[in-house]
Amino acid sequence: MALYIVGTPIGNLKDVTERARETLEKADFIACEDTRRTAILLNALGIKRPLISYYKQKEREGTEHILSLLKEGKEIALVSDAGMPVISDPGAILVRAARDAEIRIETVPGPTAVTTAAAFAGLDDGFVFLGFLPEKTSDKDKRLAPFLHSPLPLALYAGPHDVKSVLSYLYKTLGDRKVYLVRELTKLHETLTETTLAKGCPDEPRGEYVILVEGKAESSPYLELSPEEHLRRYLDEGMEKKAAIKRVAAERGVPKDEIYQLTVKK
Repeated sequence: MALYIVGTPIGNLKDVTERARETLEKADFIACEDTRRTAILLNALGIKRPLISYYKQKEREGTEHILSLLKEGKEIALVSDAGMPVISDPGAILVRAARDAEIRIETVPGPTAVTTAAAFAGLDDGFVFLGFLPEKTSDKDKRLAPFLHSPLPLALYAGPHDVKSVLSYLYKTLGDRKVYLVRELTKLHETLTETTLAKGCPDEPRGEYVILVEGKAESSPYLELSPEEHLRRYLDEGMEKKAAIKRVAAERGVPKDEIYQLTVKK
């Protein structure tokens, strides 16, 4: 019995590895996000194996079913719609459960959108990967808070339906920064657009996006200004008041309440 974590192409089906092909051919079952999407890949490879639907909303229930098959001695290949499972895709619960049950786990690496996009943009010093941002603003704030001042670029995923709102949120939270928008990776219309958070997405959204936002400069250019003017500069750049207060307080090494009082002075 074994669970195989199998990376699949992110766009171009020719990117499938020989080892991924062999693993899918020998698996007793293939667990996948969308059986229709996986069927396209399997048909292209000439592979016919039983599919198990395993998606985010039913991840825990699906884990129980797959775990029972593994304990019966079956070999299961776990795939996502594109790229590596678990990374911003279903699979983490299953992998942890299989490890706790002492079931053998093997990785079969394949393409991932975030590393492909980073190479496309020429980023060579690392990045902070945030995946898909949560829907609620409060949850977005929690996800982003530890990295507001990171000197490393921030890498995020966004679908075509929400890329504009994500860029707008990032602009309000981080102020204006350079950003690379990478879409349709490995496909015919593979595109990298260099823009800024203030300008947002210049084209009609199409396909899945990797958003690469430049990191924060190591020191603020506004430290020689008064605290009031320091705060005003970030507000004028479009940053939301709460985020601007937090950022100024951090850069000046003072309590947030001290900066907040500047906004209520008459």
